[in-house]
Amino acid sequence: MKRKIFILFVSAITMLTLNTFAQSGQSRSVSGFNSIESGGPFNVHVKITGTESVRLDIDDDVVNDVKTEVEGGVLKIGFRHNFSLRNHNIKRGDIYVTAKSLSALANSGSGNLDLDGVLTGQNVSVILSGSGNMRAAVKASTLESRISGSGGINLKGGTDAAEFRISGSGEINGKGLTTETLTATISGSGGISVVANKTVSARITGSGGVSYSGNATIAETRYTGSGRVNHLN
Repeated sequence: MKRKIFILFVSAITMLTLNTFAQSGQSRSVSGFNSIESGGPFNVHVKITGTESVRLDIDDDVVNDVKTEVEGGVLKIGFRHNFSLRNHNIKRGDIYVTAKSLSALANSGSGNLDLDGVLTGQNVSVILSGSGNMRAAVKASTLESRISGSGGINLKGGTDAAEFRISGSGEINGKGLTTETLTATISGSGGISVVANKTVSARITGSGGVSYSGNATIAETRYTGSGRVNHLN
């Protein structure tokens, strides 16, 4: 009886140790990137700290199939080419990234990407493809943001010129973003909101809409469908 209790005790301690190790995540060395591209079901948490690192808190049976490689100044996150999700039910899929500075973010798939910090540069971009969500603050001369699919982008900060494009039902929420000029293109039922101070130009095909506050005047509009541009008082 005592022997059985001892074996059960050792087994419990072993499982606890393994679980603690699994929860601690896998750290990887990365360097020399100023933009991030993520693809897959991951939730990517990015923080600008002046250092560069990656930590994966992902199920043990798939963590080694996730690549985190820097190519041409871009940190690329995704599954390796020959990996299939078909036989896997991922329970943990969080990736934590620290960066020195960033000027571009791209996310594809069903995962989310959140930035703690500010995207800076002459030209900054936030691109989303799929059903995921993104959140970022920006400070730039020009900002490009695009959505293809049903996902959402939440933006705040400031830029001189913003160019937004949506194909599908996605939404760019820029109620916390101020721009001097906005150029918007929507194909589908997507929505755009922003604070604009000088001019707004929009082309809308479908039922999508652009809503803006601020003192901007409408420079150009082209509608095909029920979509419209609305000024919020």
